[in-house]
Amino acid sequence: MLVEAPTPATDTMPDENKVDRRRRPERRFEILKAVMSLLEKGHRRVTTADLAAEVGLSEAALYRHFTGKDAIFHALTEYLQEHLLKAEDQLVNKASSSLSQLRQICEYHLQFFSDHPGMCRIFLVEGVVTRSESVIMNNIIKDYGKQIQAILAKAQDAGELPKKLALEAATNFYIGLIQAATLRFVMSGFTAKPLDELPVLWEFFCRGVGAAEK
Repeated sequence: MLVEAPTPATDTMPDENKVDRRRRPERRFEILKAVMSLLEKGHRRVTTADLAAEVGLSEAALYRHFTGKDAIFHALTEYLQEHLLKAEDQLVNKASSSLSQLRQICEYHLQFFSDHPGMCRIFLVEGVVTRSESVIMNNIIKDYGKQIQAILAKAQDAGELPKKLALEAATNFYIGLIQAATLRFVMSGFTAKPLDELPVLWEFFCRGVGAAEK
């Protein structure tokens, strides 16, 4: 996804230990938003030169906020992970049942991807280009799946889902529907908002797992 452009001889990349982590956190987020913008525009291999130009910095200034492309990618995946995994904590006390909690989480994530088109490419692992990046994303999706499967298990225990339902398959089905919506969003040139698909996707999911929509 991110490719380091050759650094001019006059620019020196700072040692990771010397980067001031307190330095302009809002500027760091502007840099992440610039990466999302470039991904939304169709860039699959974003160079640090592209990124510096997009955010209005020199490459040397860019390295004052991040040590390099790996640090930027890690920050992006942390941002995605935060929004994928925090939904349960936010909604667990608001939902009347486990099934309705799953619907609210689905809505939350479809809204997130509708609002952050560039993150769709990362969620779909479309912009991942190295093995280490692939491992990171696979681990995030795995943790996401564990969270969803735990809620499905609660729904099953509460009689909201059939006892014979294969929870792992149901989890893959749930995540797959969200990924399909984000893929259509990307393929439509970011015009077909994932959130608009919520009613149909949720009805399809409930029928697929043998649950009546509530």
